[in-house]
Amino acid sequence: MLIFIDILNLRKYVPAMDDYIQIKHSQIDFYHKTQLFYKTEDSEFHLYKKEGEPIAESRVETHKHPPLFILKKDKRAAAKELQAALNIDLAREIASKGVKTVKTVVGRIVQEALEDPCQETLDALPETIEIFFKGYAKDSELLKAMTMVASGSSLIVDHTVNVLAIAMRFCFCEQLSEAASKKIGLAALLHDIGTSAISQKILEADRKLTDAEFDAYKSHPLKGYDIITRWGTFDPMVAEVALEHHERIDGSGYPMSATNISFESQLIGLIDSYEPLTYRDKSFRKAKSPFDTLQLIKQEVLEGRFDKKIFGNLCSCMTS
Repeated sequence: MLIFIDILNLRKYVPAMDDYIQIKHSQIDFYHKTQLFYKTEDSEFHLYKKEGEPIAESRVETHKHPPLFILKKDKRAAAKELQAALNIDLAREIASKGVKTVKTVVGRIVQEALEDPCQETLDALPETIEIFFKGYAKDSELLKAMTMVASGSSLIVDHTVNVLAIAMRFCFCEQLSEAASKKIGLAALLHDIGTSAISQKILEADRKLTDAEFDAYKSHPLKGYDIITRWGTFDPMVAEVALEHHERIDGSGYPMSATNISFESQLIGLIDSYEPLTYRDKSFRKAKSPFDTLQLIKQEVLEGRFDKKIFGNLCSCMTS
């Protein structure tokens, strides 16, 4: 009897070049479970670290390792492992009271979410808020200090971390419940997630945007809402804030010219307006003092764009 063997099915699958993704140098020591690969001079990939094994500390500390890669099929598991490791790092830095390093770690978490908003990166964010809340509960001075230090991150990442810190200051000042504060913190962390779909050239522009660029930028609330509702299992308010934080109660905002806007969306919208004017120079304007920024926003309040009570409470918290 003749036995026919399918030789093709016996061959071991060899991943192609485009099946690999290079990981950031700064992330290498976070991957313990994920297998890592390196590329030879002949552009062939070989196993560098087995699944479940850490890289030797001596190699991490001395940077004695080549550029490393993961398989595309491992991308989601790797993202989950990375976010969990960053949250552990955040808890450690908060315990040491290092404001600048805490801001840097939160910035790295935000950066990962912006670069690849998927189920795994977004699922880790409630834990980030839990750690942040416990570490800074009612410590307004540390939160204030956080907004004053530079993290070296991109503008949108630095902005997001500052909005989070200011939102937490407001929650503690107003003595909101722990549950409400955590939801607002998560909304602050995700309010600009839609910018992940906007050109970096537009986001980092140190000039006034053209009409076409501004139209593209104005799409980020809808994009953020779609990302959160597609990937996140969050309270609906979190997606609502992403959608509404550029709306104004007189209907002059975007993307829908809505007038019935939630308290949380109005709060994050106010903070979103306050933060860049106060903490960031542009080529066409200088950063303002907190008082001058609030005076500028006060004019918008008087014109009916923001709620007077929410603005008054924010002023009390920012000047206390």
